[in-house]
Amino acid sequence: MMKFVNSKILFLFFIPLAFFFVSCSSHPEKTGFELQREIWDYTDEGEAKPIYITSTLPIDSADPNKLIYDFFRIETQNYPDTIKLYARVFDSIGHFITNMANPYKLDPDINYFKILEEYLGKVYNIREVPIENFTVREFGAKDSIPYNIILTVDYSGSMTGVMDAISTGTNLFVSLKMEYDRIGITTFNKTTDVKVPLMKEKDKILSLYNLRKNQGIGLFSAVYDAVATNINMFENTPVDVPRVLVVFSDGDDNYSKESIGNLIEKAKQEQIHIFAVAFGYSKDENLRYLAQYTGGKFYKAYTKEELISIFRDIYMSLRYYYLVTYHPPKYWGYHKVRSYLDIPERHDTLYAEAEYNTSDLMPWDDIGKAFTRPILFDFDKFEIKPESYPILDEIADVMLSDPKLKLEIQGHTDNIGGIDYNLNLSESRAREVYSALVSRGVEPNRLRYRGFGFSRPIASNDTEEGRTKNRRTEFVILAK
Repeated sequence: MMKFVNSKILFLFFIPLAFFFVSCSSHPEKTGFELQREIWDYTDEGEAKPIYITSTLPIDSADPNKLIYDFFRIETQNYPDTIKLYARVFDSIGHFITNMANPYKLDPDINYFKILEEYLGKVYNIREVPIENFTVREFGAKDSIPYNIILTVDYSGSMTGVMDAISTGTNLFVSLKMEYDRIGITTFNKTTDVKVPLMKEKDKILSLYNLRKNQGIGLFSAVYDAVATNINMFENTPVDVPRVLVVFSDGDDNYSKESIGNLIEKAKQEQIHIFAVAFGYSKDENLRYLAQYTGGKFYKAYTKEELISIFRDIYMSLRYYYLVTYHPPKYWGYHKVRSYLDIPERHDTLYAEAEYNTSDLMPWDDIGKAFTRPILFDFDKFEIKPESYPILDEIADVMLSDPKLKLEIQGHTDNIGGIDYNLNLSESRAREVYSALVSRGVEPNRLRYRGFGFSRPIASNDTEEGRTKNRRTEFVILAK
């Protein structure tokens, strides 16, 4: 009887358990964009979703109270001579608003772009500087600007769940090209594979890509090496034709030898603007830097539909924009730009903001990096000259904006005078800089100072020019 009861209990227990496993097996595990959509819908409920450009609408047909103003990207390569802001005005459903600036402005009596200003510094002694003179020029499809564009896609194992979306987005991206654009397509795992070299013929691009799109999927991901390889592919393209590199990846680099800093410097030198599209909840910090510091834009794609919208947005925004150009104020450090838009019949004033950094300190810098600031002293004295106070303000702002940053202040001299004299003078000057930064709010335990006299020249002391270079104050990163 007991055996019968135990068997019955076991039978009743295993029926629902078996049903559970059958039920689970009927719903395949979600991966790629399906999983990201579930996470995105759950974690970001209530947050405003991005609006992507889909088409155009003239200003006289737009609802003035549904307009949005932003800076799509910013070019700082020619600082301190020129800053270029790429601005967009669009509505809540993705229409880019046209006819607001020359040469396409509908009403010559309306000045939409009225005020431009910069804020210098992020934390310490922030200064507002009005930009009195700036120009705004509208660009659209009629301008017929050709582009050289390379799209490079991560084909590592972590991306296999989104390959269908990548294929759809790539086909859409190519279908939007103008006849004078050249597009190339590459993929990468631990090496880079050229699916389509730069060419103009749309049908040929699509044919080659769709023929080869399933080739070259691998286990490893060398994102930064791939970026370097793709930068080299622009080598034989004219510099006066805009160069754009679009990178799609989850940012999980496990194979590259290239560094972010070198890539950014090389891209800026070659005038290549990087647009980075990160997949889902990815390791995207360095992808953000690649876009931000090369005059491109960073995107996040959580769903297949969003990825396709992003591909369209990139191409539309390269074609339609308002170019705001001005001569910026000189400041070593953080700049915030703000532009105000005056729309007749709108209830409030629209504004857009952008930021850029002109300091020698970058987020990817390693411990041990040194930089020099022109802090001035009178001959044979260690008191800091008043004209150097703004430089100290700039350094203080950088340090107060980054509480983890620690610096060593190094004083250096030329070889005029004896060894002991110059050692004492250089240390006294370094100590004065230390005291000046502490007086501006920097914690003393984040700074140290040393004097080196003329033991570390960076130029010959046989000429006045060389001695001038050797009389310097250097800062070395100790921690960050």
